[in-house]
Amino acid sequence: MLTSIDYQLFIFLNTFFSNSFFDLVIPHITKERNLLYVYFFASAVHIAVVKDKILALKRVGIATLLLIISDAAGHRIIKEIFDRPRPSHSIWFVDGVHILFPQCNFLLGQRSSLSFPSNHAITNAALATIWTFWYPKAGKVLIPFALFIAYTRIYCGVHFPLDIFFGIIFGAGFAYLTYISTKRFCVKTP
Repeated sequence: MLTSIDYQLFIFLNTFFSNSFFDLVIPHITKERNLLYVYFFASAVHIAVVKDKILALKRVGIATLLLIISDAAGHRIIKEIFDRPRPSHSIWFVDGVHILFPQCNFLLGQRSSLSFPSNHAITNAALATIWTFWYPKAGKVLIPFALFIAYTRIYCGVHFPLDIFFGIIFGAGFAYLTYISTKRFCVKTP
């Protein structure tokens, strides 16, 4: 039953907002490389703007380690445990037509890598969460951005909604553990 709900929600979220403009722009927004550029630019601006440079460097370093570790944990451990194929996996296609979701968009092509959980959701939720712990007002921008990036993965047809939901949970959990374990290290100096 949960799988059926996940499939129906996937169809709705993949097709409801579909249009030629989004189909052109969203695949570029969701590319890992482009998201890394955004992260490194934001980190550089953070270091340049914050008065306490040591604190800024510590936070950027911790956030970078969180990004690397959460991505590796999602990709190398969690995905291997659940072994769920992507909605765009080639096993679902016959003669170029998707068996389960013929009406859906697969804007990034057929992917054979694993789906659960979404590493985009994990890493973006982790970064948004840790930076929101450090700068609560920043959460008004970071959390919606992370949710939007997570949604782009459904829109492009490479993740199911449950992949996204649990990716966000894992990412926020990794960030919380990181925040708690590094709290003394990342406090403002008097």
